[in-house]
Amino acid sequence: MRPIILALSIFAVLLSANAAKADKRIAFVAGNGAYKSMEKLPNAPASAKAVEGMLQSLGFEVVEGIDLTRETMTARLLEFGHKAEGADLALFYYAGQGVGVGGVEYLLPVDADVKSEMDLKLGGAINVDLTVDQTMGDAKVKLVFLDASRNNPFPAPSGNTASKVSVKPGLAEMKANENTLTAFATGPGQAAPDGPAGTVRPFTRALIANIAAPGVEIQQAMTKVRAQVSQETKGKQTSWGHTQFPRHRRGLFEPGTGGEHTCEVSFIAA
Repeated sequence: MRPIILALSIFAVLLSANAAKADKRIAFVAGNGAYKSMEKLPNAPASAKAVEGMLQSLGFEVVEGIDLTRETMTARLLEFGHKAEGADLALFYYAGQGVGVGGVEYLLPVDADVKSEMDLKLGGAINVDLTVDQTMGDAKVKLVFLDASRNNPFPAPSGNTASKVSVKPGLAEMKANENTLTAFATGPGQAAPDGPAGTVRPFTRALIANIAAPGVEIQQAMTKVRAQVSQETKGKQTSWGHTQFPRHRRGLFEPGTGGEHTCEVSFIAA
């Protein structure tokens, strides 16, 4: 009997090991800071590099880009979309400038030269909702982290008191689709400063410190992220987001993990 039990135990271990190897994790990581026509964000590239390092250590294949133009950002996203097909876990991370117009969120490449709302909508920026849907649509679990500046980055034209671009400060509110978590560095209409030069941005630093802790449920991790960001910025910045998972996701960054209960929660600070 003992040889049979031993054989079954070895077989179970081998199955577990094979399952871990088959766990497909893909990430897109971008940091845009060297803007040509708007405020530069020197800490965005460093923040993206820090996230890339963390994800690679967790077994992710990372499609990365630093200071991406519209053309190079589109190329990286196409690559990410192909690699993310059928992924067990797909993750999208962006640090840089972002704006919201009419309830639609846009991320800005470093060569963005947007002087009107039409420029923004017709190719001057990256539509977040469309991009996430097209690149991560069939992944089993989707995580979206946007460390965007979220204030209106467009300078007022000379002699005028207001920008020609009609935008509300920051990115618009974004709801998560099923099996998706979306998280912003700060709430709609609020600013997320770049911070002292040479440092990782507060939201990104909190993500790295909390989201991959062994056995932690992702909602609990994001609550810790929010608390850390608020504490470090003395309440000037509070992260915001929304999750919709059919099951609780505990130890999400560990191979072969899952959950058991429906979970649809907003982690919006009061």
